[in-house]
Amino acid sequence: MSGRNRALLAAFLVVVVVLLVLIVQFKQQTDALSVKRISDQLAVILRSELDKEKESALRYALVLSKNEALIDAMENDDEEKGYLILSELMRSIKEYTNTLIRTQVITDDFLIFARSWDNTFAGMPIDEYRPDLRYFQQNKKPRSAIEVGRRLGIKATVPIRKGPELLGFVEVLQFFENTTDYFRKMGVELYILMDERFYNIALLMQNNPFVGKGYVVANRHYNTAHLGDLEAIDMVKLRQQGVAQADHKYFFYEPMINGSGEIIGAFVMVLPEARLQHFASREEELSFMINFTRAELYEISKRQYDSESGYKSRYDKSLLYLKDMVPPEERDAFVEEARERLGEYSKEELIGMILNYNVSREIKGEIR
Repeated sequence: MSGRNRALLAAFLVVVVVLLVLIVQFKQQTDALSVKRISDQLAVILRSELDKEKESALRYALVLSKNEALIDAMENDDEEKGYLILSELMRSIKEYTNTLIRTQVITDDFLIFARSWDNTFAGMPIDEYRPDLRYFQQNKKPRSAIEVGRRLGIKATVPIRKGPELLGFVEVLQFFENTTDYFRKMGVELYILMDERFYNIALLMQNNPFVGKGYVVANRHYNTAHLGDLEAIDMVKLRQQGVAQADHKYFFYEPMINGSGEIIGAFVMVLPEARLQHFASREEELSFMINFTRAELYEISKRQYDSESGYKSRYDKSLLYLKDMVPPEERDAFVEEARERLGEYSKEELIGMILNYNVSREIKGEIR
């Protein structure tokens, strides 16, 4: 081979190597961007599901705080009656909606008055296990937040009053079952991890496994398949970087923050590599799930107002709920339909519909 040919071959090989290096680097960068996008999307879905659980708990608690029979039982210090009221109401909710709700009533000096699931702890003080209740020593506003008690969970707490007198508080408790199930259906395992410094407070979690050098698994129905991975993973590094990869799995971290803004644990989502590749190739599935909450809100609104009278079409008022939920590509069609349907209403009628909409959707309380 002549010197010229050898030089050409060497130059060709250099070009090939450079191209291969660039291709590998590009793929790595593309994969990293894809993982980052999926991480961001999972975080949005997580926050959305947690907010729904908080709002749902707060709604139930607000309704219970106005229950006249329950108020009467508290005024008369009738703990047995309080238990019967709560247990019967929760039984009815379970029967007709297939939703398990746990509620408890606490006196103004932080003693258990009644619980929906048993009546064996009436009179027990809980202020030692519930430092979050000190919030109500200075505030009257209801709130729904993730808090540590005898078990870590979402607690919606609403004051019960008879006139100006504070009788106590009603609480609705959620333990992340809905959010865990939602992610599991996506092929993602969600682990609720409580910081071990709350171990002595969370008495009902002291048989739960420790993982990640400093966390206690708080899920009621956790998947044991990834406990070994969580035990071996560097949680400090995961917390700092937000994403880690090990044993053909990806781990995504989100901080758990209580009602006072304190980090009390972590949400860790475990996604097998094959499932991540599936999401990466079809990211519209995750985008659909992010927008699914909007679709759910629309359906709820439509069902709620389908029974209302006084409108030329029962569907008309639901259009007001749709306006913030329509994807950009469908907005022109929506505007055309809205003009056609709502054009026959007077200005006064439209104002009335809008004002009623704004009032009906208000939830008085603090979701944190």
